[in-house]
Amino acid sequence: MKISFLKIHGLGNDFVVINELNKVQVPEKQKAKFAEKYCNRRFFIGADGILFVQKSSKANIRMRIFNPDGSEAENCVNGLRCVSFAYSLWNQTKPKNFSIEVAKGIVQVRLLKVSKTNAEVELTYLGKAEVEFEGKIQAHHLNYPFVFVNVGNPHAVIFTQKPVSELDLEKEGHDIEYSSQFKPARTNTEFVNVVSKTKVNMRVHERGACETQACGSGSIAIVLAGINKNILTKNKWIEVQQPGGSLFIKVNETVLLKGPAELVFSGVLDW
Repeated sequence: MKISFLKIHGLGNDFVVINELNKVQVPEKQKAKFAEKYCNRRFFIGADGILFVQKSSKANIRMRIFNPDGSEAENCVNGLRCVSFAYSLWNQTKPKNFSIEVAKGIVQVRLLKVSKTNAEVELTYLGKAEVEFEGKIQAHHLNYPFVFVNVGNPHAVIFTQKPVSELDLEKEGHDIEYSSQFKPARTNTEFVNVVSKTKVNMRVHERGACETQACGSGSIAIVLAGINKNILTKNKWIEVQQPGGSLFIKVNETVLLKGPAELVFSGVLDW
């Protein structure tokens, strides 16, 4: 079977996006295996995840996210920006305002700028977004205080004085992901240096995908955790600088996020 796809990234967090609005391209029982295969960077397309865009009875479209290990995630905000751009490319009317259903809620989208190769996307996140508890990591040699935030998917946010560039992120992130504290769902983990009340630097270890260049839901989790601890400012745009670039988050009565999405290439694969 031949399947058309788009390869799109948001700050280096890259995805294969597949249009299932008119028909199912990958059968349900094969989606996990499909993600494991085509996310492989050595032998196939390579990506941080596969995004399936489907019809929705609750919103304009529905997004489903499958990680490189075949697991399905509840939400992915960088993925939402990529899907928003893809939807614009597929839709000749190019709507600037629409909604996307994910597992944990409905996201409102506004396209600020759009071209054939990239877009600037603002999301109004209306799903669950709350600080649930604080604790300490209990995993091997690690001893980090963390803030656990649920933004439709789980995040352990760690504010640290140690420069995030010096962390052994693959090892520490893996140990935290599989810690007994976060069973059975596991967790995403953000390591954060606070620069000012409106700027942070971070690196992220994503559940099921290891370190990625950027994480939108993780950026939201960081800002919520920082506001909760009174180290970041509410009602102002907070710059979350990460290896792939910066996202901007504002928390007031809702949560707003803005950042880029860029087309890498399009193609057709055999499945």
